[in-house]
Amino acid sequence: MDLEGLQQLQEIDIQRDQAKRELQVIIDQISDPPFIAPLEGEIQAQENEARRADHAVREARAIVQTAQRRIEVTDQRLYSGSITDHRTLEELQRELYGQRQQLPPLVDAESRARYDAELAHEAGAWLQRLRTSALDIWDVQQSALKRKRAEAQERVDEFSRQIEILRDRLSQEDLATYDQYRRRRPQVVATVAGGVCGGCRLTLPTIVVTRARRGTRTVECPSCGCLLRVT
Repeated sequence: MDLEGLQQLQEIDIQRDQAKRELQVIIDQISDPPFIAPLEGEIQAQENEARRADHAVREARAIVQTAQRRIEVTDQRLYSGSITDHRTLEELQRELYGQRQQLPPLVDAESRARYDAELAHEAGAWLQRLRTSALDIWDVQQSALKRKRAEAQERVDEFSRQIEILRDRLSQEDLATYDQYRRRRPQVVATVAGGVCGGCRLTLPTIVVTRARRGTRTVECPSCGCLLRVT
């Protein structure tokens, strides 16, 4: 059995496995921005709030205009000269005074409504800017991840090409044994140096090392089960 060739194949296989794991980590990080849905919800809620605020401004403005028209009508009646009854004139004066007293609170209410509407629109604009900024940052990060994914995929593909070349050099019998062992563990072949198994780092019995050195048949490590190769 070509243990040296199998060991070379094993090293490239292990490197490809690692490259695949690194590739998967990168792939798992590539996704649609998770913050978009809740942020879109916030933006929609703020737009609804701005519409309600605008409606409140229109209502407040209509109330002020109605009050102003009433004052104008009362003022015209009072000073038109068409009313000469003293009691009626006094009633109109009191009515005009009451109407004018009611106007400032209504104007203040309109001002508050306008202020609230401005705040609502400013908050909406801020959320829109936040969304744009967050997406820009996300796009930069995702672009970097996609470049890393392409580089990682290239490494996996290169290891795969090397594996194909090595497998073409090995016999079908050796490959069948290798594939059978590798389905159970990542390391198939272990180098023996100084009587120590390179797979589990345990000292091997002398008889095991002697059999492995002869190379007449494959010898497994009694501890980790790797095929032993004595250099």
